[in-house]
Amino acid sequence: MANISLVALLLVTCLYVTYGKINGSHDLKVGKRGFNDVLLFQKTVSKSNWKPWGTVSEDVSFPVKKEYGLKIVITEIDAFDLDKDDKGGYAYITEGGVNYNNVTIHFKSQKGLGFNFEVTIYGHYY
Repeated sequence: MANISLVALLLVTCLYVTYGKINGSHDLKVGKRGFNDVLLFQKTVSKSNWKPWGTVSEDVSFPVKKEYGLKIVITEIDAFDLDKDDKGGYAYITEGGVNYNNVTIHFKSQKGLGFNFEVTIYGHYY
């Protein structure tokens, strides 16, 4: 039984490593939108890097400014890496997120490279 589990684990690991390298994107997709959700925010976030060993980063927040009386719930957050050749950056949620009314996403490049992401946030008003 342990041998079967080990073989299954190795197979899954090999498939993950193989297809991860073929795809080469660093997409972030959190949550799932429902039938009554609307597009709340959309933005292209890109930054180039002129330092050969340095990295660049940027934070994107929604809502952009604090709007009092705005009652929303975020249901899906997508940050799609537009550089599909494994040379793009990485996206992390650092504050808020799904089931919150706000989110902050931190983007960071790989060393010596920039990044290019398309960010979309879906949710609904209540």
